[in-house]
Amino acid sequence: MTGRITYMELKTGLKGLLIFSLLIIIVSVGMPLILPAYRDSLTEDLEGANKVNLELPTEEGGMVVLSWEPLETASDYMVLEDNRSSMVTATIKYVGEETSITFEKDFEEKRYYAVMGESTETADPVLIGIAATEKGEDPFQGLIQNPAYAGFTRGRNVSMLEVKGFLTFEFFGFWWMLAGLFIAYLSVSVIASDFENKRMDVMLSTPISRRRYLLEKFSAMSLIAVFIILVAIVGLTSGLANINELHEFSAETVFLSLMGCLPFLLVISAFGMLTAVLFQKVRVGMGITFGFVFVEYFLYIFGNFSKSLEWMKTVSIFNYWDYLSVIFDDLFKAGDFVILAAVAIVLIIICIWVFEKKDIPT
Repeated sequence: MTGRITYMELKTGLKGLLIFSLLIIIVSVGMPLILPAYRDSLTEDLEGANKVNLELPTEEGGMVVLSWEPLETASDYMVLEDNRSSMVTATIKYVGEETSITFEKDFEEKRYYAVMGESTETADPVLIGIAATEKGEDPFQGLIQNPAYAGFTRGRNVSMLEVKGFLTFEFFGFWWMLAGLFIAYLSVSVIASDFENKRMDVMLSTPISRRRYLLEKFSAMSLIAVFIILVAIVGLTSGLANINELHEFSAETVFLSLMGCLPFLLVISAFGMLTAVLFQKVRVGMGITFGFVFVEYFLYIFGNFSKSLEWMKTVSIFNYWDYLSVIFDDLFKAGDFVILAAVAIVLIIICIWVFEKKDIPT
């Protein structure tokens, strides 16, 4: 009966798959929920910041507009400028009756502006609010310029304070390890365990060809890959909805960026099955498959170091799962998707050819 091996494999591994799916849910839902706390930790709680508005120019050397809410009892206003939020070394920027001022941006470093109202009811000025030229400083911004991290962004200027940048590093940057190594483990064990437990000769003594055996095992791995991707899509979309960020990172973007890794996982699966057929040992096959994944990863990373090493990226499967194009450019690279799918098919064909030539130990 066609599909029997696929069904048996899915049924046998159901418990482990559900446990792993729970881990995916925790990670995919929880990661977006961390963003607000992370962003708040880098944002200073400036007194009266909601009463002061600071508009910065988009071009260098443009004009800064500082405005504030009027104070009913104020006769005059005073604006103090400093490079510290404590304003201990502040200088007077403006004194007058207006509730907004415009001045040239002739500085690069962070500046703070405290707006004071000189009230007729009090002897001392009343603080209306403080504004800063930068909302927060991303501690990872300097690291992104390092070639070792260039692979995470593909040359883009990404900020960890934005939802797209945060998830690029904190979710997608580790998804390949979470999902890829899980698929690698399963793909090796479903074949090599049949050799080690002396089940292979029994399996093939039934009216099941070696080709059908491998194709049904691969079909089971493909369904598992699709399932864990769908779980991650649901989890990540739910997490983004909980922090009201779906307008910045849409459900469609989540779907395409994660579904794009399907052939990536299938290549790992096909390679794992090939090593299982060649070596017939779970530990050996798993070690080689894990090594393959990490070698491919480091080839991609080293390929970003200089132009002379760019050839390394072309032989790395990581280069053909470009989730960044989906996230930042709304571009799904179907060509790369097809290339990885073709590689997976070639590996399975090789695996079948090797298996049909291989002696089965009894």
